[in-house]
Amino acid sequence: MGGVAFHFPLFIIFLPMLASIVMPLLRSSNIARNITLAVQVVMIGLSLGLTVSLWVSPAPYFTYLMGYFPAPFGNEIRAGMLEALLACAFSTVLLFSILGTAQDTDKDISESKRPLFYCMINLLNTSLMALVFTNDIFTAYVFIEVNTLAACAIVAAKENRDTLKATIKYLLLSVMGSGMFLLSTAFLYSITGHLLMEPAREVITALVADGQYQFPLTMTILLFIVSMAVKSALFPFHTWLPDAHGSATTASSAILSGLVIKGYIVMLLKLLYRVYGIETVAELGVFHVLFLLGITGMIAGSVMACFQTKLKRLIAYSSVAQIGYIFVGMGLDTQGGFTAASYHIIAHAFTKSMLFIAAGALISAAGSYTISDMTGTARKNKMAGIAFTVGALSMVGIPLFAGFVSKFYLAGAAVQGHISIWITMPVLAISTFINGLYYFPVLVRIYSKPEYEGDAVPALPVGKLKPSFAANFTLVCLIAANVALGIFFAPLLGALESGFLWLG
Repeated sequence: MGGVAFHFPLFIIFLPMLASIVMPLLRSSNIARNITLAVQVVMIGLSLGLTVSLWVSPAPYFTYLMGYFPAPFGNEIRAGMLEALLACAFSTVLLFSILGTAQDTDKDISESKRPLFYCMINLLNTSLMALVFTNDIFTAYVFIEVNTLAACAIVAAKENRDTLKATIKYLLLSVMGSGMFLLSTAFLYSITGHLLMEPAREVITALVADGQYQFPLTMTILLFIVSMAVKSALFPFHTWLPDAHGSATTASSAILSGLVIKGYIVMLLKLLYRVYGIETVAELGVFHVLFLLGITGMIAGSVMACFQTKLKRLIAYSSVAQIGYIFVGMGLDTQGGFTAASYHIIAHAFTKSMLFIAAGALISAAGSYTISDMTGTARKNKMAGIAFTVGALSMVGIPLFAGFVSKFYLAGAAVQGHISIWITMPVLAISTFINGLYYFPVLVRIYSKPEYEGDAVPALPVGKLKPSFAANFTLVCLIAANVALGIFFAPLLGALESGFLWLG
C-alpha cells in the first residue's frame, strides 16, 4: 500500500512520544491536558484513515521498515485491519478517559504534578500503540517496560499511603512478568536466531515439522503466556489490580482497566498467530492452558467481586472475570473464538472505562468509596447513574449492549468444539449469573430513595458534586458507543475476522 497512509502507523506511535517530551516543560496543567486531548483526536483521525485505506487496498496488510536494515535483521512495524481497528478503539477510549475524568484529576493531583501525569499518559499511549503495531519481539519487550513504568506512575500520581502500597505491589509483580517475557525472548532467539516475528515463525515451523526443540519451544510459549497473564491481571496473577484500581484517581483506573491490560493481550495474540503459528500452538497443546486459565478466571473473578464493599474494587474484580472471557476465546482454538475475544477486548475497553468514570462521579456524589454509602447517588447525578446502569447491563450480558455480543459469539465459538461446549456453556452461564449478583444490588442501591435524609448526605462540598459538561458529554458518547457495539456489531465483527485471517 502506498500513499500518505503508509506512514500513519509511524505517526500514531511517535506523536504521543513527542507530546510526552513537551509535557514536563509546561507549567499549566490545562495546556498539558489540551495538548494530550488534541494528540488523541489526531490519532483517531490517523487510525480511521488507516482503516479506510486498508479497507479499499488490495493488500490486506503492509510492513514499514524502521531504519536502514531490512528483514530479518532490521526493525519493522506491521499494519493490518486488526491493528488499525484496535488503534482506533484504544485512542478513542483514552480520549474519553482523559476528558471525562478531568475534575477528579484536578482534585486528586496537585497542579505542579499534572503535566507530569499527562506526560506518563502520553508515554503509556506510545507503548500501547507500539505493542499494537510492532513486528519485533524485543521492541515489544522495550515498550512493555515503558508501559509498566508509565502505568505505575499514573497509579502513584494520587499521593497517599494506599496508592504507594498499590504501586509497589504492581511494580513488583510487573517486573516478574517482564522478566519472564525477556527470558522467553532470549530462549526464542537462541533457538531461531531471529527477533522479527515472521522469520522466527518460519524457523519454528520447520523445527516442529522435524520434531526438534519441542520442549524448549513449549516452555517459551508458556513463559510468554504467564508473563502476559501477570501483566493483564488474569487469575491467579490478578492481585495487583484491585489495589491499583481502588486507590488510584479515576482517570488512572479507567485507563488501566480499559486499555493497559488489553495491550498485553493483543501482544499475546500476535505471539500466538505471528511467531508460533496457530497450528504449532495447537500441536504443542498450549491452547488447553489458555482455556483453563480463562475458565478459572471467569468464575474466580466473578465470585471475588461479590464480596467487595467498595465500588472501584468491585469493578476491578469484574475486570479479572472479563479478562477470563478473552482467554477462553483464545483457548477455544477456533476462528470464531479469536474473533469473539478481539471483540470483547474492544467492548470491554469502552464499557469498563465508562463504568470507572461513572463510578468516580457516584463516589463524589456519595463522598465515600463504600457501596453502602451510595444510596440515591444516581438521583443526584443522573447521567452517571444511567452510564453505570448501561455498563453494568453490558457486563452482565443483557441484549442490545456490547457485552452481550461478545458473550453470544463466545458461546457460538464453543459450539464448534467437541469438548469445550460442555465446559464453556455452563461456566459462561454461571459467570453471567454471578455478574448479575454483584451488579444488580449496586443498581438498586444507587437508585433507592434514602429512608432518612441523613442517609445520603455527601461528605464532599456541594460544588464538587456538580458534574462538568465534559464529564456528561463523555458519558453520553460512551453510552452511545456501547449501544452501537451491541446493535450494529456485524461490520466490526466482519472486519475483525478478516483481520485475523491475515494476522499470521
